[in-house]
Amino acid sequence: MVTLRFILGLAVLIFLVTFALLNMEPSVTLRYFFGYAFGPVPLFFALLSAGALGMMTAMVFSIFEQFRLRAVIRKQKRQVAALKRELQEYHDLMPENQIEKTLSQKYD
Repeated sequence: MVTLRFILGLAVLIFLVTFALLNMEPSVTLRYFFGYAFGPVPLFFALLSAGALGMMTAMVFSIFEQFRLRAVIRKQKRQVAALKRELQEYHDLMPENQIEKTLSQKYD
């Protein structure tokens, strides 16, 4: 599996390097709001920066989602603990022979 990941990563790296070398001429001007422009820059730089910005945006949303999911897990752990305590209280209230009788009726 490690070898496959290495080969795949090497193939992607070779693709990116050859794409960058073939698109070196400054041909793209990046325009932003309020008349701000950057360039001309090579095409690979524009695509690379767009990809990096997309990955950073996804990472930020992912971090917020992880915090939300951790809060859900904490809440569910508290619920499980409360249900375990409640189950133990019911077991403590029932006499020992009543528990065995109830279980045998349930699974017969």
